[in-house]
Amino acid sequence: MFTLGRLLEASGGRVVHGRPEPELRFSEGAFDSRIAAPGSLFFALRDQRDGHDFVADAFAHGVRGAVVERLPAGLPDDALCVEVSDARHALRRLAESIRDAQPIPAVGITGNAGKTTAKQASAATLGMRYRVLSPRASYNNEIGVQLTFLAQEPSHEVAVLELGFYVLGEIADLCRLVRPRIGIVTMVPERPTHFARTPSVDAIARGKAELVESLPADGVALLNADDRRVRAMSSLTRARVVLYGEAADAQLRATDVTELGLDGTRFVARYEGASAQATIPLPGRHLVTAALGALGAAMMLGVPLEEAAVGLGMLEPPAHRMAVRRAARWTVIDDSYNASPAAVHAALHVLRGSGGRRVAVLGDMRELGTLSSDAHEEVGRDAADSADVVIGVGELAATIVSSAKAVGHRDAHSVADSAEALVLLRRILRPGDVVLVNGARALELDKLADALAPAGAAA
Repeated sequence: MFTLGRLLEASGGRVVHGRPEPELRFSEGAFDSRIAAPGSLFFALRDQRDGHDFVADAFAHGVRGAVVERLPAGLPDDALCVEVSDARHALRRLAESIRDAQPIPAVGITGNAGKTTAKQASAATLGMRYRVLSPRASYNNEIGVQLTFLAQEPSHEVAVLELGFYVLGEIADLCRLVRPRIGIVTMVPERPTHFARTPSVDAIARGKAELVESLPADGVALLNADDRRVRAMSSLTRARVVLYGEAADAQLRATDVTELGLDGTRFVARYEGASAQATIPLPGRHLVTAALGALGAAMMLGVPLEEAAVGLGMLEPPAHRMAVRRAARWTVIDDSYNASPAAVHAALHVLRGSGGRRVAVLGDMRELGTLSSDAHEEVGRDAADSADVVIGVGELAATIVSSAKAVGHRDAHSVADSAEALVLLRRILRPGDVVLVNGARALELDKLADALAPAGAAA
């Protein structure tokens, strides 16, 4: 929350349309007119599309003002527009101004998988003692992180943010804005997401390491002891290092791990003589990593382990990430937000252990570059062992189907898109089936999951 006066001071902009009322308040920032909230401030950013073409639509959705580089046509008479030389630069300056006006400790989270679950889990554990500033969406790039600060209110006491990475230097720049005191690095698997955008897995690890390099000397780096590339980041930081995981030398350790099927995973968390039974209410043993990181963040900021474990059990599942929905006739595991080899194999492990007939709907895994063919073949072999029915959605996923057939799977189908997949599923699904939905975001398999089991049908 911020005022027009703060915006003008931070950005150097001027009101060119509407009434200049310095005490006018905005609830948050927005850059997508379709989802802009009433009372927010719209930034007309220029990227693949020019945000100036959507300013009028943003006002139709109830925004209170817009930051523009030129005055667009078709505005309501009372529309407030602030003109700046660079809207993206103005957003950054405003975020920095809000941060400086009310500094709060920040937890930064990165890794090639598990960031969003770790963010949600950290918000839950820290929420036992603090009011937490954290975005619901995966706002992990330069725009999203800045918008998160625009939603900060005076009552917020700690921030929890994801930090994404496409090019070297990106996380370092985000850290200059966030100024994290606690850094969590989840994992850098051998076949990582977005591999096509980077020269090597080691380059991805270097990019993720920018978080621990940015931590202050009195900060804490929480590093996954079970991932060799993450563990190796210990030598790159001035901060105190706490290794977490199932490894014997992890300071924050998970033991007695018990998978509860679709109801989640239970384990005992141990740290410096203290222990607590914890449950992460999302299926998949692989999510214990995110859970431990969240428990560590909470303890480093003063939340006792037992109290943090209670908060973990109440975490709000990230949208379309291993979300279990129980409809009248079947159960859907909605993991449709995006796809990577590590995530797909983990999801198939969950499906393999579920009851009923198992149906795997697997879409393309994109941006894998030279890893793509082998990765899709491996998923096909895994799917053949894990599912009674395999449905590949998209051109790349045809390799999943052919690979499953090559090892003897007899009920594997290749379809072009989510609409065709839905037609097939409606024909073949039976009562009691468990359906896993996973694929690249561009395939819009989230709509398929919603069609099979409405979002309100959460377990």
